[in-house]
Amino acid sequence: MLARIMNKSFGTIRDMFTMADAPIFGIENIENEIRMLSRNSKSHEWTSPSGELFQIEIPPTVYPPREDTDLMAKAIIKLGPGKGRKCLEIGCGSGVLSVLASRQGWKVTACDINPFAVACTKGIAKDNFSDIVVNEGGPSPKIDGEVNQWTGGDKFDLVFWNLPYLKPDSSMTDTLGPLEEAALLDTDREGLFERVLNLMKTDILNDSGIALFVVSSQNLNLQPKLKCISKGFSARTISKLSFDDGEELQVIAVWKPFINGKKIFLEQASSTNTQLLDSSYPVGSSICTPKQISGHGRRGRDWIDTEKSFAGSWKLYDSATLLEPGLLQIVAGTCVKNSILSLTKDAKGKEILIKWPNDLLVFESSKWKKFCGILVESRTSGKNMSVVLGIGINLSGTESIGREFDIGFLQSFTKMIKFEDIQNTIDASIASFFEQKDMIPNISLEDLLQLVNTEVETSISHLSQPLYRNNQVTFKSILNDGKMEIISGNGDVIAIDDGESLTWGKIS
Repeated sequence: MLARIMNKSFGTIRDMFTMADAPIFGIENIENEIRMLSRNSKSHEWTSPSGELFQIEIPPTVYPPREDTDLMAKAIIKLGPGKGRKCLEIGCGSGVLSVLASRQGWKVTACDINPFAVACTKGIAKDNFSDIVVNEGGPSPKIDGEVNQWTGGDKFDLVFWNLPYLKPDSSMTDTLGPLEEAALLDTDREGLFERVLNLMKTDILNDSGIALFVVSSQNLNLQPKLKCISKGFSARTISKLSFDDGEELQVIAVWKPFINGKKIFLEQASSTNTQLLDSSYPVGSSICTPKQISGHGRRGRDWIDTEKSFAGSWKLYDSATLLEPGLLQIVAGTCVKNSILSLTKDAKGKEILIKWPNDLLVFESSKWKKFCGILVESRTSGKNMSVVLGIGINLSGTESIGREFDIGFLQSFTKMIKFEDIQNTIDASIASFFEQKDMIPNISLEDLLQLVNTEVETSISHLSQPLYRNNQVTFKSILNDGKMEIISGNGDVIAIDDGESLTWGKIS
């Protein structure tokens, strides 16, 4: 994953405006816009990551190529040759990215709500002998014709958009005016990102296609990955760019999860793990049920369904695994947590803890209680090894005493989530971490370890320091194989592989 730190040549907005705020345009804005449009265009040079030099005449109010443009350009090049597949750029601006995509072999359609950007893109395409279709329009809170107006009625294998989040600073006042500044703000009450995700479901993205978005850490309310999961899309960060003021830009890849997998719902099942291991379903397939008769947990213990339960299993691999089972389980805990958070709007101030090695806890009746268990199982046949991930969630029921933590329920965290929502969002969340998707790099082991170590460290800070052989120990790290390193009172580092090696003192 690309990541570097640099100074930036543009400002950013700390808090996005919404339609409920004061109108961006007034009489003075319109008069200023008219004055700015009478200016001459500016010559601009841009060098692509592949080394090509573009000479561009930038009209007034058109956003010139900047660091975020470079970040997206690198992501497009890393996808490899387009091979004539269809591509859509939303908010094309100067048009350099559309021309770059065309040079990479994509059949490009571009669109922008700014007519001057449309003209600029047409001009740079002509100058560079690129056959690009350029339309005026784009996702908008105001209906201005049909979607076909700016897509041409096609579905695409690649969609990319540098999402609105920038604000011009003093170095850009000779280039941008109120029209373009407004175009750089998300003034959509629904949110332009959410709006385009809805369009991607049915109108603009092929089932096997991917979308790339540049997003900024300054927009804390966006939560792009959780937003994607809530809509049934998988999302993965593929590159980053950090600035010295703490802001970070990311390119996230978004896609429809496990399109070749079978998604099966059963009114009743014996064990979803066993049934999936017994099947010949492809990788990415899942079996989910509200009633599991013979569910089991670690060490072959019975998994007892509560009054309302969710049991689901996903086939992750049909050959050698990329991760050790112990690490798979703890990463899967993050998948379930993200799934629940993506659907939650009524749990302000509440938290879900991931308890190593395979449980999730929720705070209920002044105690942390277990509401979810995770189990990775495998079966070898010849040179092939099928690996499935089982997830059991207590939705609601009667409280009971557990071995280590009492039994808890998801309804104590939120009452808003439906069974089918859990299946769809966990599907998307699991694919975000585990699916091997063409053109999208896998998440690095380093990033996964950083994620799970942060989660486990946070959990231990809530649960108090654990005890090992009746002595208090300190958490050190989660290792590549999923084992936990702890530090004893005399400073010895010990690696353990079983959660039952630990006991917890104060757990409320």
